Amino acid sequence: MHTASANFERLNPSENLHSKVTRALALRVIEGERASTPVVFPNEAGLCEQIGVSRSILREAVKVLVDKGMLEVKPRSGTRSRPRAEWNLLDPDILAWQSELEPDPRFLRDLCEVRLAIEPTAAAFAALRATPEEIEDIRVCLERREAHLRSSEVELAVDLDLQFQGAVIAASHNPLFHQLNAVIRQPFRTALGYTSRLPAAAALEVQGCRAIFEGIVGRNPLAARTASEETVGLAMIAVEQIIRSLEKSS
Repeated sequence: MHTASANFERLNPSENLHSKVTRALALRVIEGERASTPVVFPNEAGLCEQIGVSRSILREAVKVLVDKGMLEVKPRSGTRSRPRAEWNLLDPDILAWQSELEPDPRFLRDLCEVRLAIEPTAAAFAALRATPEEIEDIRVCLERREAHLRSSEVELAVDLDLQFQGAVIAASHNPLFHQLNAVIRQPFRTALGYTSRLPAAAALEVQGCRAIFEGIVGRNPLAARTASEETVGLAMIAVEQIIRSLEKSS
């Protein structure tokens, strides 16, 4: 298997230099993994010179990525990237870093499958557990999203989608769902930023949200769950469309 050397531009000094170095190293690892080219980093002195940081800053950044499963450091072979399967894939930083780059087909698919594992069950429990106040919150979120169905403001549409999803998950009264949703929020935002640009997909998503809401209002967990499964399924189809368009343009 081929490996890639890691060359870096010097970073500008700042109060948050440690975070910048960690991010720069992580993005290089992610890029190499997507290209199926494991990254071998220069020796410590060379890497410090390239980036323009002290050994202590570099060591702290490397330690963070070792703890997250992205890097390994061995006395004779140096510092190199580890396979994606060994990363802590639910780590918020890793999710955020992956979201910064161009969408990766596997990442988008994985994200949809995580949604499929969380959202339908949360919707079903919301139908059983939601308080009148929580139902009203869900209604308000839905009406706002419906009012902006044809809005050209993608960021606004994404915000409204996230608000509706968050309200449904909150109404499930399951703290684990709430925490998992918080973890995937940023990458989910990134994915929605692509699917929301497809008018047909956005319209179907909003129709699905209406069906989820009706299931919750009707205290029908099966209907709420089914509607949520269909909504996520439509999102998965939209993701496949995006992947095909990316493959054609590459």
